[in-house]
Amino acid sequence: MKTNSSAPIIRIGVLQSADSVGFQCNTNFELQDQNGTVLETGQANQHHKLSIRTGIPAKIRYQLRAAIEKDIKLAQQKADQLRAQHQQASLRVVGLDMKINNHRIDNREYWIVISDFDTREAALAFRQQQADPGEFVVVEKIIEPAGGEIEMEGKNLGDTVRIIPENVDDNTHITVSDIIIGIEFHWQKLEDLDYRGIVEVGFNNQGKLTVINEVDIESYLVSVNSSEMTSDCPLGLLESQTIVARSTVFATMGKHHYNANFHLCSDDHCQCYHGKKREQEISRQAVENSWGEVLMYGHEVCDSRYSKICGGIMEAYHNVWENRRIPYMVAGIDSDQPIDFPANSEESAKKLIDSSAPAYCNTELHPLPKNLANLYSTQNLFRWTVSYPRQELEQLIRQKTGDDIGELKDIVPLERGESGRLIYINLVGSKKSLKIGKELQIRRVLSKSHLYSSCFYVEKEMAADGTVSRFVLKGGGWGHGVGLCQVGATVMAMKNIPYQQILKHYYKDSRLVRLYA
Repeated sequence: MKTNSSAPIIRIGVLQSADSVGFQCNTNFELQDQNGTVLETGQANQHHKLSIRTGIPAKIRYQLRAAIEKDIKLAQQKADQLRAQHQQASLRVVGLDMKINNHRIDNREYWIVISDFDTREAALAFRQQQADPGEFVVVEKIIEPAGGEIEMEGKNLGDTVRIIPENVDDNTHITVSDIIIGIEFHWQKLEDLDYRGIVEVGFNNQGKLTVINEVDIESYLVSVNSSEMTSDCPLGLLESQTIVARSTVFATMGKHHYNANFHLCSDDHCQCYHGKKREQEISRQAVENSWGEVLMYGHEVCDSRYSKICGGIMEAYHNVWENRRIPYMVAGIDSDQPIDFPANSEESAKKLIDSSAPAYCNTELHPLPKNLANLYSTQNLFRWTVSYPRQELEQLIRQKTGDDIGELKDIVPLERGESGRLIYINLVGSKKSLKIGKELQIRRVLSKSHLYSSCFYVEKEMAADGTVSRFVLKGGGWGHGVGLCQVGATVMAMKNIPYQQILKHYYKDSRLVRLYA
């Protein structure tokens, strides 16, 4: 890896809530406060624990984000429209304005927010009353920040502790115990992970401890590649993934975790980052080959989303998240062969799901080596079936939404995107009906963890008394389907398609720019 470069330092939240943090450093270290004052010193390879002495949660109110705009005039117009409808609307600026070499990276945007609620539950209830609830997102508004005191071996160290290794070389690392991997997914587990750079422990908004890793972005990307992927992946895929991940950092810093003091988290919510243990030589090569490169559209770094398996057709951004058109993340077929497009009607979606479309991510047509097939768990994910007894699904709906809709009579599709993914559904119950959307909420409500995707149609099995006994969901793909399809891009790389062409395929009219060398 290069050592003398202008690669920026970023802050990754690797543990977001804990009562205590166990750590050890493989070299001597100092504990400093955020001003650089030395609090304690420690010896190499000795285990220590930082704990909460006192923790004071932040005072929080809740708002509903109704829209996002890059242009302040458009944001003000939307706020005025909401005020004309007797809504309490205001603007919030989120994001960062950075200068990297001769490039200005300004990812700031204006959030149009409405109302102030004392509780998240009250905000969610108001959201559900809206005609299109999926267009509204509950966001936090900090009234008073969190605080507290951290202790080690009985000594009060203040509200922030920074672990600074004494001798820094390629082997230096700080091990943090019990990092949660795969939060809320079926593969969730705890693991002790090693981190390069500096580790900082402070307080989150709930008055619990949070762990932040300060590391240069290129070292971070080597681990992201190896955490999201594996050394068995073709180089072209890892190069593509590196550029997409680097672009994601610059495009989303200060926004995904707008109320935290780190830039991104280390899990699927942002990007998987599992520290030094995951690093592989081929991942280093991919980072070296694409050093400092990002995708840009116009003057902005692309917010280059990606998912595991698109299922044949990439989805448009506005059908999954807020209703704004992102010109480089639009729907399109993931193939060099014809696929019927779009699949936004019930008939066309069912036809797509029931077909073996000649997509790059169809691993029956484009088999992956065994190691990659196991990594991606591709079997039964390009096309899949999930079945629920009616009572089980009713229980899931009560747990996930807090609403008792009674006996579930039907799941009615209301709107689909071009990939066949459902944008909104109606859960028809004997007591009430519930409109659910967008994509992620559908996947959360209809599964104990997350349904593979919202690209599915529903079949009902009936009991002798005329009630529904079972709901069968037949679907395709894994994830939201926007931007790069990781399995599709892997197949393209196996066909020796260079990363520049792979990225052009998934991000329309984007271009590659090197921010630093």
